Amino acid sequence: MRHTHCPNCYSPDIEDFFTIKDAPVHSLAIMKDYNEAMNVERKDITMAFCNHCGFIFNSTFDTSIDYYTKGYEDQQGFSPTFLKFLTGVTNRFIDRYDIKNKSIIEIGCGKGDFISLICELGNNKGIGIDPAWVPGRTKPNPNVQFIQEFYSEKHGDLQADCISCRHTLEHIHGTGDFMKTIRKSLGQREDVILFFEIPCIVRILKIQAFWDIFYEHCTYVSPGSLARLFRQNGFEVLDMYLEYDDQYLYIEAKPVNTPSTKIHPLEESVAELKELTKVFTTKINSTLDAWRNKFAELREKKLKTVVWGGGSKSVGFLTHFDREKIIDHVVDINPHMVGNYIPGIGKKYVGPDFLKEYKPDVVIIMNAVYTEEIRKMLLERGLTPELIPLDRF
Repeated sequence: MRHTHCPNCYSPDIEDFFTIKDAPVHSLAIMKDYNEAMNVERKDITMAFCNHCGFIFNSTFDTSIDYYTKGYEDQQGFSPTFLKFLTGVTNRFIDRYDIKNKSIIEIGCGKGDFISLICELGNNKGIGIDPAWVPGRTKPNPNVQFIQEFYSEKHGDLQADCISCRHTLEHIHGTGDFMKTIRKSLGQREDVILFFEIPCIVRILKIQAFWDIFYEHCTYVSPGSLARLFRQNGFEVLDMYLEYDDQYLYIEAKPVNTPSTKIHPLEESVAELKELTKVFTTKINSTLDAWRNKFAELREKKLKTVVWGGGSKSVGFLTHFDREKIIDHVVDINPHMVGNYIPGIGKKYVGPDFLKEYKPDVVIIMNAVYTEEIRKMLLERGLTPELIPLDRF
């Protein structure tokens, strides 16, 4: 499957700049069996750049695969660090736009953490829409209901004062059509606030964060490409900002009936973003080689090494290094992941208590934001291994 036009602006002026061969097509699917995990289909990831709008996407992404309806585990709310962050972001958003006693729709609500939180903190009523939602994963709230489906035009009749969409756009190939669907549902209204949160490609390119490139993410946005997507589909950008060590890009917007020409200071030009793709392609091989050398050193010293942080980052990381055969265990605090097997990799997720007997010498941390939380959990178990956060290596 080859996409010849930009999914954002529909321009045919696209070019590939980086390929990952034979990546597992799943990273967060539930795999109860080793053989099932190892039989996950593999396909190439082909990073493409649109010379018209600056959008970056997987030009060989297979849109026919069912990624989310057969068991999908993405809940981050087991981490105190993440909960503190999410609560702070939510309170700030509520206060900024007076999101109190309002109606909220969340597209791609996951297990319901955010829609439940914003309704609780603002006394709001909410509807979460996601095929991967699982009953009973958040505490009951009579003001929150869930629709276990993909968002589509048929949900356009659902009226809301605010539409949120967190960590979902990066999973959507047809981003232009998606935003058109949302805009159409709002009609002539100009009083609805949109609140999107998406991983930022700028950081990935700058530090060669290859672990954040995996198959389920078919879409990679920057402040510039995201703002252009919103403006071309009838929205005005109210604000954009980066959070979580610049990993997450936020956009706040509203529908307008006259095309907006407001440019946000955070936006980069298409040419500037293209230069960053050149930086990435120039440095990525040396970055990967440095990690291979590190694994050779760990093997030579016979140091027991684990990865901490399951899900997409561990799949993105181990896709490149599983053949090194140095990592036997991947740790995660989400109890719904523990005991399952990593798609395409075959390692079984273990909980932190497993390490009390295993006693690792080295812990490779998939997200540096959690370093102190992980250090504390290790100390509570009498462990003081060397900690290596990915982006601090």
